[in-house]
Amino acid sequence: MSYPLFLVIVLGFFFMPYSKSYLKEILAFGFLTAIVISINIFIVKRKFRKRMIIISLLILSVFTFIKLSFYVNYETKISASALYVIFETNRNEASDFISNYFNITVFVILMLLLLFLWYSISYLFRNENLSFNNTIAHKILAFLIIVISAFCINWKLSRENIVLMSIKSYDDYVETKSLLRKNLARPLSNNITDITSLDMPQTYVVVIGESTSRWHMQLYGYDRETNPKLIEIKDELIVFEDVITSNVHTIIALDKILTFSDFNNPNKEKNASIVQLANQAGFETFWISNQRPVGLHESVSTLIGNAAKNKMFLNTDNSDYDIYDDKLLPEIEKALNKKGNKKMLFIHLIGAHSRYLRRYPKSSNYFKSNKTNASYTHKKAFKMINEYDNAIRFNDYVVRGIIEKVRAVNTNSYVLYFSDHGDEVYDTMDLVGHNEYYGTKPMYDVPFIGWFSDEYRSLNPELFKNSELYKRPYLLEDFIHSFSDISSIEFKGINYEKSIFSDAFKTKKRLIRKNEDYDKRK
Repeated sequence: MSYPLFLVIVLGFFFMPYSKSYLKEILAFGFLTAIVISINIFIVKRKFRKRMIIISLLILSVFTFIKLSFYVNYETKISASALYVIFETNRNEASDFISNYFNITVFVILMLLLLFLWYSISYLFRNENLSFNNTIAHKILAFLIIVISAFCINWKLSRENIVLMSIKSYDDYVETKSLLRKNLARPLSNNITDITSLDMPQTYVVVIGESTSRWHMQLYGYDRETNPKLIEIKDELIVFEDVITSNVHTIIALDKILTFSDFNNPNKEKNASIVQLANQAGFETFWISNQRPVGLHESVSTLIGNAAKNKMFLNTDNSDYDIYDDKLLPEIEKALNKKGNKKMLFIHLIGAHSRYLRRYPKSSNYFKSNKTNASYTHKKAFKMINEYDNAIRFNDYVVRGIIEKVRAVNTNSYVLYFSDHGDEVYDTMDLVGHNEYYGTKPMYDVPFIGWFSDEYRSLNPELFKNSELYKRPYLLEDFIHSFSDISSIEFKGINYEKSIFSDAFKTKKRLIRKNEDYDKRK
């Protein structure tokens, strides 16, 4: 029964940096193993004890596999934030994770555990006459081990104990989701007051991309034609050069981007979203999403979207299927043509969500040859880079299509496009995907692009006179203030120093991960 612990000690030594954290991981798992072994000492009946030993081995092996998988992929222990993402993740995202991170090393670990389990189970059932110690002395010793181990775990090692941390993290997760549901899923919020806005025809569109890094966008200097449609109207766009997301996981990023939450106040109790703000400013609001809603109350973006007066979730398939964003265009056109002077559309794209190959039709398979100047030149890298670039190019077609439909309305309007986070696609390391531990620049560096109608430009000429506007370093957790500013919505608590569009804008320290200054990274 100590074999899983043995694997954690031996393999962890190779994959985890030797540190106090690694030693605490071993101690915590050692105490957990001691508790599980000791519990079995109290079972008298031979058949029941054998079954309990098998169940215990299965539990310890699952924990071992989770721990070692994290060690292999992230060189760190599993964290509460990682568990939050796991709780929020649906099956299709889990399959994406497995396809990206289930490598040879993880497979070998799985085989070691499965072979061990097969041997152990066979051994237990082959040997009918195994003797088990059931003396009073053994039971007293087992009891002392359980008490001492539990005390040590609770005293200093609760964060390293996967059972306690999972339970606590799940409790926090449920509480957070309840708070979000209470605050954000309702059309109106008591946390926004003293709202004023223009009383004139307005059509504003916020496009939320997915997994799109500006490192692979032609508009930002990428050496492939991934933005032919937006390049055609480049002179009509404001292309912000230095905007980053707050987090590299969708649920945590959008909680900050679309609400008042920020680094210092995540999931704040008195919260509200940009959808609620638009509702209370008198706009007819639309949430048009190509992201799977998963039960309508399970993801942060769905909770926020449910506050809209008009809700359309067009996608019910998981990401293993072909999901293309161009099917949103007819629905966007219908919303734009609806009666009403003040309209606010929030468009949530599937964007470049893995699996990239499923994000564009075969007719848009433009990049087929191996990319020149690729940082990594193995077969998988070339394949994934081509698929990602094709997804970015198709996303370009969709965003341009949205702009043209808004242009046709011919009113005071804008289209603002950004992505929740980016992906690392063999740009700075031999990796595809996104995770907070590595947190590479391509994961944080996102596009932030604005298109404005002629009428909007004539009503706000000062916005387009400042050439330094495009170079401002900006963190998307302050987006609600930029959104309010550009939409001519005022409310109690608006902070123009946090609006990238305002003359009052002030550069601030851009904190990510665990209090890390993004701009001081190497």
